[in-house]
Amino acid sequence: MDQQEETTEQINKKRRIQSTLSFPLDLISEILSKLPAKSVGRFRCVSKLGSSITTDPYFINKFETRSTKEKQSLLVTFKRGDRLFVFSIPQDRQSSDEPHTIPSQAVHSYNMTYPKSCSFMPGVSVHGLICCFRRAKKLIFWNPTTRKLYTLTKPEKSWKYARFLLGYDPTDAKYKVLCIRFDETTDEGSVLTLGSAQESWRRIKTNHKHCVNPYPAHQCTNGYIYYIAYTDKTDRIGFIMSFDVRSEKFHMIKFPWNDIRECRVVIYQGMLACLRINHPDGMTLWILQDAEKHVWSPKNFLAPFHYYDQSLKLACNLIDITDAGEIVYVPVGCSKSFYVIYYDPKRNKYHRVEHKGIADYESRLKNGLVKSRLFKIPIVSNHIESLMSL
Repeated sequence: MDQQEETTEQINKKRRIQSTLSFPLDLISEILSKLPAKSVGRFRCVSKLGSSITTDPYFINKFETRSTKEKQSLLVTFKRGDRLFVFSIPQDRQSSDEPHTIPSQAVHSYNMTYPKSCSFMPGVSVHGLICCFRRAKKLIFWNPTTRKLYTLTKPEKSWKYARFLLGYDPTDAKYKVLCIRFDETTDEGSVLTLGSAQESWRRIKTNHKHCVNPYPAHQCTNGYIYYIAYTDKTDRIGFIMSFDVRSEKFHMIKFPWNDIRECRVVIYQGMLACLRINHPDGMTLWILQDAEKHVWSPKNFLAPFHYYDQSLKLACNLIDITDAGEIVYVPVGCSKSFYVIYYDPKRNKYHRVEHKGIADYESRLKNGLVKSRLFKIPIVSNHIESLMSL
């Protein structure tokens, strides 16, 4: 991700602050950028100086660049009434030489107030921000790091059946929301730039008439939003639409095969890829090499699309691929412990990690979830910490 360059106004602001300090401001900023987000948030509340440093766009961009490279996590969530329980666990980066290992790892958790009347349906994490609800006339975006919720109005009252796709432009450090209807074939959509009081929803043309798939999650990487679409509602061959967040231009990408059932769009080491089931017990990862020429390269894995852990008697679903290239499975439900299973395709080995403090009795008792059935748990993968405010 490209770092945002400092403007003349930001440089002059730093010089004014620096004139009152004996400790170099750049050094303070460098130290703070290496701290956890929780510590940065506390420093932000200590003084005007702390707030000025940590809310500066250049600092926020530097902090998120480090977070992207060093720390990615899984967010495990439960919603009960108006309380949202959030458990953040590190995505394991170390494979074991043993087929199964069960080390215990610490879990960072908190709970916050969430609108009681709203269902909680988190999408993908896009540069630390998540679209977590859509209904009626409102959209809710969530920053799990700052624990802030942001509510937006939909573009038009008549757009009841629409998908809202969150994207991030690393060049200008801007978030945008792309809105496409899925109840009809269309050649237009709407776009909103987040965080700009002057901006409003604006209509754009897609240059390729299509009907968007309403169910699978979209992906965003390197300034592009990717989502599955069809020529019309009766078409089941499908293709991928890409949306350049900065230029707001569309491009159609053909799949390397015709039938797109039982496939998942993922990001593999920064590139768009598709996981496709190969019955009975394997799958192929198709990696996009050239979007303009529709060129994909395949990698065959022995791992199944759906995993069953014999020793734990747990059915697990594939949710994503880590930046290290490991396939991640999580249980369909949990009663006592929460496990994450990783498959390393290079070694052709599985290992699992037990995370205490999520589903065990002590945690349930603490959070008032003793009698709750923890099934089909909303999980967000590859999440990074972000200090961005809208």
